[in-house]
Amino acid sequence: MNFNKKTILGLFDSSQKSFTIPVYQRAYSWEREQWKALLDDLKEQIQGSNTYFFGNILLETITEDVSYEIIDGQQRLTTLTIFIRALLTVLEEKQKEGATFDFQIADKERLFFKDGGNKKLRPVSYDTACYDALIIDGKVSFETASTSQKKIKDARTFYIKELQKEPVDILLAILKKIEATQITTIELQGKKDAALMFELQNNRGRDLTNMERLKSYFMYQMYVYSKPEETNTNIEEISNIFKLIYGFINDIKSLNEDSILIYHCNAFIKGYPYRTLEDIKEVFKKSRDKVKWILDFIQELHTTFSNMKKLELCKDPYLQKLRHLNIPAFVYPFFIKGYKHFGEDEVKLNKLFKIMEVLVFRYSLMSSRADIIARLNEILLGFNGVLDQLSSSLKRKMNETWYWGDERTKKVLDEWMYENSVLNYLLWEYEASIQKKGYVVGVMKLTNEQIEHISPQVPPDGEKIESGYEVDATNNYTEDFKNDYLNCLGNLMLISGSHNASIGNKPFTSKLASYKANPLLNQQGEIKAFISGSESAPIWDSVAIQKRHDVIHDFAVKRWTFDIV
Repeated sequence: MNFNKKTILGLFDSSQKSFTIPVYQRAYSWEREQWKALLDDLKEQIQGSNTYFFGNILLETITEDVSYEIIDGQQRLTTLTIFIRALLTVLEEKQKEGATFDFQIADKERLFFKDGGNKKLRPVSYDTACYDALIIDGKVSFETASTSQKKIKDARTFYIKELQKEPVDILLAILKKIEATQITTIELQGKKDAALMFELQNNRGRDLTNMERLKSYFMYQMYVYSKPEETNTNIEEISNIFKLIYGFINDIKSLNEDSILIYHCNAFIKGYPYRTLEDIKEVFKKSRDKVKWILDFIQELHTTFSNMKKLELCKDPYLQKLRHLNIPAFVYPFFIKGYKHFGEDEVKLNKLFKIMEVLVFRYSLMSSRADIIARLNEILLGFNGVLDQLSSSLKRKMNETWYWGDERTKKVLDEWMYENSVLNYLLWEYEASIQKKGYVVGVMKLTNEQIEHISPQVPPDGEKIESGYEVDATNNYTEDFKNDYLNCLGNLMLISGSHNASIGNKPFTSKLASYKANPLLNQQGEIKAFISGSESAPIWDSVAIQKRHDVIHDFAVKRWTFDIV
């Protein structure tokens, strides 16, 4: 293990030297907060004469003085090179405007980016094309294909815009300060030393993801528990599996890596009570064959990340409905277990998604403060891929706890539904049920989608309620009507914003005519089937509302029951 103090200039100043970010490291992840902090540091440092210290960089020596892998410090070094590219880009712009300085831009590019065929910094494979184009070659644009590539591009754009505000003397001072910046490289020989130092470095309280901390912990434990002759092989196996995992992380857009780790541990470690990495360590320490436990765990974790990528690409209709409802965190462990037990069996996945859609609908409908997770934990831990058992267990547990049971569902659907979070979704599903040719939520959209009160809400400023509605002798709704009918399912309907604005508090005859003239949805066209009075003198009263309410209520009770799945 060698400790070397040098400058940034000295770190890069060799035509042969190159630094590679190994395959098991994460892609580029810094964001505006970190970009700005580096810029602010450099601008502050040029005001004084003290040397700027950039910290420690942990390296594994592949070939002495030639090739190194970056074990710790890859985000800082990557950001520094992005910054230098932006700085040289702006200096080149200033040069074209007449500025002069005592070096050639091309010389700095050879120093920091590429000397002949030797690239000075090589990022992880899924960032390479973007980094090479925008940073090494200095191209103006690149079509990004991942979150990390977009961050590389955005970082360069951020620095260019910020540096364009500065005069040439400040830019040159910053470049000089960068080149003189002190850095300590810790050079390690072999995977065992790298694993040891990787864990020591990552226990220093820096802002790492839990996935990074877990990787570092496992690599160190392999160092501790492996047979001497197997240590390098075991550590390399961890490295290779994390390489694959980080590849999936880079592709998954809807969930972050630490969330997936939590859901995985919910599924396989402690259920929902899982909280931190200490829970993983607790189970690990109780294992008899610790090397095998680590390898089994990370292989299972790799499978989970692979399946979460499949989930993101899945177009199953009930999964699409779940996305429309916004999938709560407690559902993902069921997905992870489902994929484990029956893989990509589309029929079984569809049934799992359907069961979860019923559960999520009820959960969202109730908006209860009761703890649903505590009720689900036993069911999650016992779920072994048998879907009929899962459905019956959920029905039994939801009815036992009342909050999300059958009777509670019927009761809530019977009450004030206006502004309920699932109202629009429910009415779209109802629309699907009455469409002759079938219909899928999300395929059709209303412009500025709104909820229409057929019997209008109480008009403002004492304005009278128009004719055709149920009012008392003073032309007002009774309290019973307002409480029981005005905001119930039977009086609520999907409508476009422009249509809603055009009818407002108009007489019911005018509203009914507008529904017939513009029957975008069948639920608008079918209103005529529920009216009181005659076709020439239609009335929308509590009797009409109740008739429609009963139809929609009956649909919803049958649609979101665990019995049909």
